[in-house]
Amino acid sequence: MAQEKAAPDLAALDRAVIGDVWTSDEAYKNLVYLCDECGSRFGGTESEREAVDYLLAKMNEYGLEDVHTEEFEYTGWARGTAKLQSTSPERREFPCIALPYCGAATVEGQLVFLGSGHPDVYAEKAAEIKGNIVMVTTESPPDLKRTMHRMEKFGRAVAAGATAFIWMRDQPGLLEETGSLRFNAEADVPGLGVSKETGAAILRLAEKGPVKLKVTTKNKVERMTSWNICGELRGQESPRRLLITGGHLDGHDIAPGAIDNGSGTVIVLEAARALARIKAELPHTIRFVIFPLEEIGLIGSEEYVHAHRREMRNVQFMVNVDAAGAGGEPTLLVQGWKELMPVFKDMAERMKQPWRLSNGISPYSDQFNFAAAGVPSAFMSTRQSGRKPDERGWGHTAADTLDKIDPRGLQMDALNLARLLLYASFQEQDWPASHKGKGEIKKLLENQDLWEVLGFEKRLPLRDW
Repeated sequence: MAQEKAAPDLAALDRAVIGDVWTSDEAYKNLVYLCDECGSRFGGTESEREAVDYLLAKMNEYGLEDVHTEEFEYTGWARGTAKLQSTSPERREFPCIALPYCGAATVEGQLVFLGSGHPDVYAEKAAEIKGNIVMVTTESPPDLKRTMHRMEKFGRAVAAGATAFIWMRDQPGLLEETGSLRFNAEADVPGLGVSKETGAAILRLAEKGPVKLKVTTKNKVERMTSWNICGELRGQESPRRLLITGGHLDGHDIAPGAIDNGSGTVIVLEAARALARIKAELPHTIRFVIFPLEEIGLIGSEEYVHAHRREMRNVQFMVNVDAAGAGGEPTLLVQGWKELMPVFKDMAERMKQPWRLSNGISPYSDQFNFAAAGVPSAFMSTRQSGRKPDERGWGHTAADTLDKIDPRGLQMDALNLARLLLYASFQEQDWPASHKGKGEIKKLLENQDLWEVLGFEKRLPLRDW
């Protein structure tokens, strides 16, 4: 008579994962390769293609199953040139960079500085904005109870009739801050990034009189091809029950993108490697997806959710890893499923691993497309030491380089992710979160004043709604 298989010992599996990750340098070696050998991995570059091939090979090497790519087309962007000049009260040229999806144009107008760009100021200065060039800083308005994203500020400027947009970094260091102007579409008007110091020089010029600016850009917007990278560990008891984790492959084209988001990519890969060692004991399928093109509109994750929309009903939970590995405070932002807060609090206590837990939907990283499809989701990150909650840090600048990453921080975040997935895989009976309908998601967004924001960003209607 055949003996029944003993139930897996979760504590023993947990210890095995901890020991494996904590004694491995694979995550850091993978990050070195992505940053130093591949480069930015920005959409449409040879760097992206090299990274895709590397990650496919690693997934196969680590023992994942059904390793493959899923190809799709999108609206891509290639950097050309950008020039920012003042023609009055003095003729000067200022250093700048074009922001993604800025096309080819030459425009002139008077500078209208809106500070941090509070939503109310666009209405107050509507007459000044129309036909002129808006400059705002990257910081969120201090009296606003939410983060105000670059694309919202750009969208409000366009709606008010601005002819160009200047994104002034609020942190020093002669660093321009990049970032997309639109999602998967050419920008309505030119957009440039300038450093804090350059912005300050323009404002000093304004003390002499009204500043007239000329913006000249020559960049390409064209159709391109990209790929989601997928692999999984098939569950032994309920293989159709899915846990999904992912992170975006691409950085911006001006930097290696070590923090944002080479770190998230290798953390997901390292969690996959460690869990593959115990895959025979996993009750439910864990799927690992590396998304391209997050930086220009969450395009990879949107395409993935759309292609797998019928399968989304089988997804118990999705966790997205973005901008981690800096050795700071680990954070988990649950996307509006408040019933999951006590689950993760209890999980953290059992793991003896404190997390900074919060609850609120965020439309600016890849978990959003899953949440919009009703899937219980969370955003996992690490706040860089000494950074305010809404500060970009080194991300989106030329200084997003490998030296900013703490190898031990990578290990810790890979450990946090692997253990979270392991515990969630064994927790189906106590899992309180169910899928939400479109009306519930809309209400979540409205409660955070984000539904109107998505309109300014030209993201409505949401895909598949």
